[in-house]
Amino acid sequence: MKSCFPTAGFLMRAFFMILLLVMSVPASAKIYLDINAPTFRRLPVAIQVFKNLSPGSDDLPLGKELHQTLSDDLEFSGLFQVLDPVSFIEDPAHSEIDPRKIRFEDWRVVGADALIEGTYQREGDRVKVEFYLYDVYLRKRILGKRYYGEVKDLRKMAHRFANAALRQITGERGVFDTRIVYLAALGKTREIHIMDYDGHNDQVLLKESCIIISPRWSSDGEKVVFTSYRDGNPDLYQITLRSGEVRKISGKPGINTGGAYSPGGGRLAYVMSKDGNSEIYTLGKYSRKPKRLTNNWAIDVAPRWSPDGKKIIFMSDRAGSPQVYLMDSDGKHPFRLTYRGKYNADPVWSPRGDRIAFASMVNGRFQIATIKPDKSGMVLITANAGNNEFPSWSPDGRFLCFSSTMDGKSDIYIMNADGTHLRRVTSGAARNSAPDWSPRFVPE
Repeated sequence: MKSCFPTAGFLMRAFFMILLLVMSVPASAKIYLDINAPTFRRLPVAIQVFKNLSPGSDDLPLGKELHQTLSDDLEFSGLFQVLDPVSFIEDPAHSEIDPRKIRFEDWRVVGADALIEGTYQREGDRVKVEFYLYDVYLRKRILGKRYYGEVKDLRKMAHRFANAALRQITGERGVFDTRIVYLAALGKTREIHIMDYDGHNDQVLLKESCIIISPRWSSDGEKVVFTSYRDGNPDLYQITLRSGEVRKISGKPGINTGGAYSPGGGRLAYVMSKDGNSEIYTLGKYSRKPKRLTNNWAIDVAPRWSPDGKKIIFMSDRAGSPQVYLMDSDGKHPFRLTYRGKYNADPVWSPRGDRIAFASMVNGRFQIATIKPDKSGMVLITANAGNNEFPSWSPDGRFLCFSSTMDGKSDIYIMNADGTHLRRVTSGAARNSAPDWSPRFVPE
């Protein structure tokens, strides 16, 4: 029998990158959902259980995993109302992908404005999946994708199509194939983990028996910079994800920490205390000579870049208490951003550029807050028990991840940028903290 798959040589796999061949069908440029409209309502979408086309096989777990991953992604977005399959009239065993044969009137009866159907076909450890998105009222297909890969990449295929569907419906790019790096501490062991944005596919990137702090993605998502005491001093390192190679970036006497790559990756901002107290420096991609940006008696730490790379926010106690400051990327024109609260830390700029998130101490506990870059509009977006720290924005600026002890042990949580729809995405015995949300790995 002729195989439905491309040649095996085609399916070479790179680290955590999904292996795909994408087939697009003609799609409408119509935007179905204006997410910024004052009358916004979530779009009702029906996701049918995917039809198994594998010869002589009843591999239902694959179909259920595709259905569940797509449902979870679209529900997470907050833009879709995923309908309960219990209400569906169509028998999934007799579902159709040809719009001429689909009974769209049945989907209108259950309240669906959009419909997702699909098929999958497995050969050994490889699988072909086809996804289709339909406009129920126009009775037409508006998006189609075909993916080839290994069975273990099934969730990544669903994430990719969820991104494409979100783009088709709203005009916005999704974050469903992004990842989060974080620290896990158990006993004397310290590990850097990487997991999918929703907590699945958790992997250990680095394991050490010394203190590790502040893992952060490079702007291209190919490296993670962090500080380790592996040589007895808090030195700054970088690990390349493809090769696992660890390289020391800065090992001056004192602390070397807080590494943050600029947009585009041309510069690295970080902190050194080689001259006595903590100051902020930048290092060019092809330079070995760091440039000092701050120079005063105070402690200046935690630098992060603005989305356009022209500004740097950081934490300083130059006014007597830890507060968030902002300066030009050459160190000029620093000014204080936060005035409410006696301790504000861990600032990070939204990719949209409109707000800065940080941890603010309120009644003895840290809560996540945001503020505009012109220092107006500060709001607390958590009010949880425990400490809520280390906020990090999703690449689209619509969500935040952070670590919290609200349930006792420190774990990683994600929430909408306004503080709603809170979800925990890590578990287990380890203390999980300091998350950093990745950039998008796949270009448009």
